[in-house]
Amino acid sequence: MIKTISSEFSIKAAVFTAALSLCSIHFSPALTSLSFMIFFTSLIALLSKESYQQNRLLILLSLFWCLSQAIIQFSFDYDSETNRKLLLRLPLLLLPLIWCVQPQISRKFLFAIILITGLIHTWIVGASVLHYMAHYHFLNQMVLESKPLPLFSSVYHIEFSLILAVVSLLQLSFLHFADGIWSRRLMVVSLLVNVVSLHVLSARTGMMAFWLGVPFLAGIIEFQSWLKGRSKWLILLIPILLLFTVPSLRNRIINTIEDITAIKQDSNLNDKSLGRRWEAWKVAADVISQEPLTGFGFSGVETAMQSGFEKKNTYLPVTDRIKPHNQFLELALQTGLLTVVLFLLWLVILFIQFRRKANYTALAVFIALTVSMFFESYLERQSGVAVFVFALFFVLFAEKRNNIF
Repeated sequence: MIKTISSEFSIKAAVFTAALSLCSIHFSPALTSLSFMIFFTSLIALLSKESYQQNRLLILLSLFWCLSQAIIQFSFDYDSETNRKLLLRLPLLLLPLIWCVQPQISRKFLFAIILITGLIHTWIVGASVLHYMAHYHFLNQMVLESKPLPLFSSVYHIEFSLILAVVSLLQLSFLHFADGIWSRRLMVVSLLVNVVSLHVLSARTGMMAFWLGVPFLAGIIEFQSWLKGRSKWLILLIPILLLFTVPSLRNRIINTIEDITAIKQDSNLNDKSLGRRWEAWKVAADVISQEPLTGFGFSGVETAMQSGFEKKNTYLPVTDRIKPHNQFLELALQTGLLTVVLFLLWLVILFIQFRRKANYTALAVFIALTVSMFFESYLERQSGVAVFVFALFFVLFAEKRNNIF
């Protein structure tokens, strides 16, 4: 009896603190760190030997990935940047604890947590959209110039859009957990505001993550059932409708087309966010080839990239020379290609497990997180680590073969 009560308290504490870590990142990184500590402490009481045996390969691989980074990094000078990055990635080292638990929790409590998390982000993004509407013409011009729209959050705008995309996918997935008409309506309203606001704020990474996740959430991996249901295709009308009604979204698409055109024509890429990424990707590939086994250490990436830009004789000014904004390239620059291979292998095994279990929610969130890594190094910031851990924890509660239709 006592053990049952203890397990119930631990799982509720883990769910609550996981959500708190994601919500608090917008205004208090210190509270996020404290929430992480309580979250992983709560998981210890839920460890299961059976779950460990089932996920042994995934767990050992993730531990080896973290350990290999630490070993390679310690071959460089230990400085404040190294200390900061190791502390930042500590939750990733503890991430295997998630797969050693057998979560059992009431659907009512889980729905309440998802609803509150969604509402908090509705409040933040709603204020940001109101600010956009108050400065409509000026901010629309900013979008055309590859500038992000201001947010009422301390989170970097790309990570913010990714958080909003993941929260929206989870709201959509857990909507059927509602036990009352009013709670369901409140969730729907929050979900609609979050999705529309994601497009109004027009961060490409977040929008891409959301729309890549939706088909998997809808069960597109079951091709026959997908083709039979015509109503599923109606969801494709939403981005088309938003395209015709949201000026900032139209301007972002125009800006993206201009970026791609500039890349193809090899023209001036100054003030072209996608174009600067393209230049950074090419430089990063050349720089990685110089030290493919060990990389340059956490604190050596900036110097190595600037040296690479100089050797390439780039016409980009120093202010426009950016880091790769690609998690895999960033990881290779830091600790070499071995850690990239281990990370990719870990992701492949995780995808296979989600596919085998037909967990559509997990597949949707996984695709959103993984594809985003090709366009942003979001594990280099606390907000990115927070959404990564939060998402991979909450998909454990999704029902097998659950989809939104």
